[in-house]
Amino acid sequence: MRRKRLQHVADTLCHMFCGWRLINCYHDLEHLGSGGLTIDALSGQCWFNGSSIGPISIAHELSAWLRKDLCSHAIPVECLLRAELNAELDFSRIDASQRATSDQHMDRGGKPVRKGTFHRVHIKCQSEVITDEAAYRSAFSDLEEWPAGWPDG
Repeated sequence: MRRKRLQHVADTLCHMFCGWRLINCYHDLEHLGSGGLTIDALSGQCWFNGSSIGPISIAHELSAWLRKDLCSHAIPVECLLRAELNAELDFSRIDASQRATSDQHMDRGGKPVRKGTFHRVHIKCQSEVITDEAAYRSAFSDLEEWPAGWPDG
């Protein structure tokens, strides 16, 4: 088994979850609110606070990336006993003037949203990739902010 590659997989799962692909899940995350999200990166299944929920798009992205990466490095998917991501989400609502990030969000007219209420979520990710030989773990934290109702608002 390629130890460096599987550690990279564990690291990448956390970074992908906190990266730009999460933008497609903003509405799902708003609906879930604060709590613990678990994603099985092998199957794409999701749980929130221990209860099964329908898969969210980031789960499909993680699963597709994982399978492609393993294949491109000649690592059979069957070698993994588990590939899981856990994300603790801590939501709050803030005024635009309280933002800590500099990401730009455009309204339907193409102008930056600089006023109003924003969602802020502190994310603490942990991932674990397990084979019959070893466990690979990673952690990453991030802060995301976006306008309430965006991109529809």
